[in-house]
Amino acid sequence: MSTTAAPGEAARPALALVNSHRNDAHGPVDDIASAASLGAWLAEQGLVPNARADGAGLAAVRELRGAVRELLDARIAGRAPDQAAVETVNAAAAAAPTARRLTWADAGTPREDRICLGAGGVPLARALLAADAIDLVTGPAHADLLACAAPGCVRLLLRDHPRRRWCSTRCGDRVRASRYYHRHREATR
Repeated sequence: MSTTAAPGEAARPALALVNSHRNDAHGPVDDIASAASLGAWLAEQGLVPNARADGAGLAAVRELRGAVRELLDARIAGRAPDQAAVETVNAAAAAAPTARRLTWADAGTPREDRICLGAGGVPLARALLAADAIDLVTGPAHADLLACAAPGCVRLLLRDHPRRRWCSTRCGDRVRASRYYHRHREATR
């Protein structure tokens, strides 16, 4: 089931990873519930095309998702994260070394790519996700990181407007409708 990306997901794959497990009107949704869905998700994110994910790769990415969630939640709350989460992210980042590569074929804008110096597939995707998580919690973008303020929503986002508090229009509409309902309910009493 597809949903609107939360602000920041397009530029931050670590944020998209965390938000791959969320709630909707029917209950919890996991975009990487199986090895096949993990392969599709990695390709959709542009991390690793045609990744062959198996049960071990799925378990490793889901473990990384939990660790990245802990790091981002800790950064939002202004507390130290669980040390096991830090170790998981560091191990994932180190598992598949990458190098920066410049691509500049025409007069257009030069582009930076990452190339794999070792393992590919799921280990490379985990390394890229972990590196992005490290950059997100240590870089300037962390100041815009927040949890959606809608009750029951577990998604995180990067604030793209000073008044932004929700991950989607749907969450904002639910909160506003609830406030309206409670205001008018109290007024009729």
